[in-house]
Amino acid sequence: MFDRFRSRNNVLSDEAIQWVVRMGGDRSPAERAAFERWRRRSPAHAEAVRQAQRLLEDVGRTDAADEHRRWVRALAPEPRRGISRRAVLAGGLSAAAVAGLAGSGLLSGPPAGFFADQSTRVGQRRRLALPDGSRAWLNTASALSVDFSDALRQASVAVGEVLFEVVDDPRRPFAARSRDGEFRAGVGRYALRRESRHSVLTVVSGVADVRNGAGTATVGENQRISFSGDVLGLVETVDAAAATAWTRGKLIFNRQPLAAIAAELERYLPGRVVVVGEGLRQLELSGVFDLDDPDALLRTVAALARARLIRLPLLTLVR
Repeated sequence: MFDRFRSRNNVLSDEAIQWVVRMGGDRSPAERAAFERWRRRSPAHAEAVRQAQRLLEDVGRTDAADEHRRWVRALAPEPRRGISRRAVLAGGLSAAAVAGLAGSGLLSGPPAGFFADQSTRVGQRRRLALPDGSRAWLNTASALSVDFSDALRQASVAVGEVLFEVVDDPRRPFAARSRDGEFRAGVGRYALRRESRHSVLTVVSGVADVRNGAGTATVGENQRISFSGDVLGLVETVDAAAATAWTRGKLIFNRQPLAAIAAELERYLPGRVVVVGEGLRQLELSGVFDLDDPDALLRTVAALARARLIRLPLLTLVR
């Protein structure tokens, strides 16, 4: 009996979320009348709508949504008028939609890809041969440019993540940079990841010297360092093979909070992936997952967490 009622409540909650999402923009009087009829069917329907509104407003207040909202305001300043509760909700969902469109490939891949030599769309991975015989693996939604001369082999990661397998060339050192700094290295395997506010270098093998406005640091095998333009983090010990398992079509998590796993999965899927509830966000999971089917990967993670997935356009809720 309990399971039957719980199943019915879950369906009601999902239907309410679908209705609230649909009503977030301009709708016809007939559509709004249909929504009102649904909401007034019972006190449970009305309560499900209130919960859905609170839930989606919380989604709109996440850091990622705030960042996209700032981009939207910069491109199209908001009119000077009062903002209703419905407008706040719609703004949060619009931020999720912008995030999904910008990364999904529907807008021709990452913006930096317009100016890069090579780029990948969301969910795509590529292996490239560089002019000197080195190789580069581009992860999802990444952009890479190279500039090889007689004196220097230079690569630039504008966005995303690239793993370099560097071959020996005594005449020309190898350097790779992002907006936050650069590293120079000899023979080895090095993954440079550009995130929204900082970069991360992971050394699988070899030794790299990192340099930016804050100073220099040496990073060795199975180590990583995070850095922004004026900050150079501490060198940490990591399992570099696990961190770069995406080059083998895998994602490996070892006791990672579900919120962190969702953030990583979001890189490979169009739209947002949001975990609802602090207890669920902090739940730690471990596993090896196949990147070639990210939708199935997401379902597997949800099953391990004993959570439900709610799939909306450009937004997936784990709750």
